[in-house]
Amino acid sequence: MRRLKSILIGTAIASVAGLMGGPLGAQAGAPAPTAAADPRTASAEAPATLSLEQGEGRAVAEKLASDLVDLFVYRDQADAYAAMLRKNAAAGRYDTGTRGELAKMLTDDLQAVHKDGHLHVILGEPGGRAGGQVHGALPANLPPLIQSAKTIAPGIGYIRFTAFFGTDEEMAAVRKWLADNRDAKTLIFDLRNHHGGGLDEQDAIFSYLFDRPTPLVRMAVAKSLYSQGASPLRPRPTLLVATEGDKAVGTHTAIPGDDTPLRKAKVYLLTSNRTGSAAEHFALAMKSTGRGTLIGEATAGANHFGGPSPLNNHLAVWMPVGRTYDIKTGKDWEGDGVAPDIAVDPKQALVFALEKAGVSHEEAVKLDAAEVPAEPVHRDKLRAR
Repeated sequence: MRRLKSILIGTAIASVAGLMGGPLGAQAGAPAPTAAADPRTASAEAPATLSLEQGEGRAVAEKLASDLVDLFVYRDQADAYAAMLRKNAAAGRYDTGTRGELAKMLTDDLQAVHKDGHLHVILGEPGGRAGGQVHGALPANLPPLIQSAKTIAPGIGYIRFTAFFGTDEEMAAVRKWLADNRDAKTLIFDLRNHHGGGLDEQDAIFSYLFDRPTPLVRMAVAKSLYSQGASPLRPRPTLLVATEGDKAVGTHTAIPGDDTPLRKAKVYLLTSNRTGSAAEHFALAMKSTGRGTLIGEATAGANHFGGPSPLNNHLAVWMPVGRTYDIKTGKDWEGDGVAPDIAVDPKQALVFALEKAGVSHEEAVKLDAAEVPAEPVHRDKLRAR
């Protein structure tokens, strides 16, 4: 069985290109610097306009159907997807058009059967392999991974992320921000533009916020996938993996670092319906443990993690192979998102959080006006739901 070469928890990395995003960029313990960015961001202008070769559409549909049955996170849904694809292929639906049109048609057909915030067919880069970017490359149009990191007001640390990619630069900036604000009374994590990614940044943050080892969430893939070494779920000090029935289940745990006043700091997380994947993992972990308060609106609802898998030399599928879920309830957030603790207009979430931290309304409005997110903090049309 092929190995899924990256695990992206990140849903909206592709939204840079105007699409709904994809997993844990490096979720589930894959080293983030070697984790591919969401393949949907790959340049696809040239491949998109090329006409399909004779029989190519049918072959791609059949390969996709087979791969879904083999790898997709839920077998019953995989069977439904496969039945649809084979029926449409036999009827000639995928026989003509361009590769770009085929990728869109297959994706739309899959989402019509069952909406999944990560599952989609993608094009390869011109002259390159299907599946998008090489390991370590960042999407060309992605805003800075950390848009802002500061002490926004006395005793209040503020950081706004684009993604958790675990790069050396991003990790150094996260650690510096934590150290600079180690005496803060309040920390505000702005996740309203967060596209997803991996665990490295989360683990660094959790080491400051928790005073004892604390189970956060669980992540599960098929035991067969894990035992063959084909799973993106890989053990690390904060992610212990055990077998439970036909699943391999990793428990993501906060491991405390040095004792700092931040263990007692108030923590607010700003969320919107653009908050995706790894950011939803982060939000659920903080909400479920009671360590943080979510302010804004329900998140994007892109739960299932996985990675790109080739369909031929020109197209690939971004394949969800696992899910992350609440330890207490066993429920995940696919399609629904993680609900906020305090529901407010996401455009006003920072103002609200600052007021909760003791800042006057007038000053909160002024500080909010100086923090301009790189992208809109709300999406009117949701593809994942």
